[in-house]
Amino acid sequence: MSIQSARKQAELLVASLGIKLAPVNVEDVAKHLGLRIISMDLEEGVSGLLITKPNSSCIVIRQDDPAVRQRFSIAHEIGHFFLRHQFESGEHVHVDRGYRISHRDQHSSTGTNLKEVEANQFAASLLMPAPLLMESTKGLEIEEFNDEHVTKLASIFRVSEQAMTIRLSVLGLLS
Repeated sequence: MSIQSARKQAELLVASLGIKLAPVNVEDVAKHLGLRIISMDLEEGVSGLLITKPNSSCIVIRQDDPAVRQRFSIAHEIGHFFLRHQFESGEHVHVDRGYRISHRDQHSSTGTNLKEVEANQFAASLLMPAPLLMESTKGLEIEEFNDEHVTKLASIFRVSEQAMTIRLSVLGLLS
């Protein structure tokens, strides 16, 4: 799998679900994929978990995280599930009674693990699909982006301003 492929898979998922308006309802996407979402008190530094069992899977998110962070964590874990990432034993995974558990934590965004990078790119493309984002920028009649535009788009897509800035950069809309 490649980063571009992960982005494309997310946008194909959005299209297949007929999502045409922002914000993308990640809870509905998870439900469509058969993933249950559980919100609970997770330890500091852990934003989400993907727990996969033979017949069912679920996403656990940190209940104390801000809503935009929870949405990104859900989308990130959907990415791991949808991209069928197989994890080796190690820092992000605990193997217990045949369950595979993938943690979303401070190491996930460092860019050192390709599967984590792919899941992050999948999440960004799921939450901010290029076609919806391009359509939203047309509606704002933007010639050159400024902080106010980023804030407005982040609000529309219900993501953090940081996530929106990165996504706009990836799409070549910010210099």
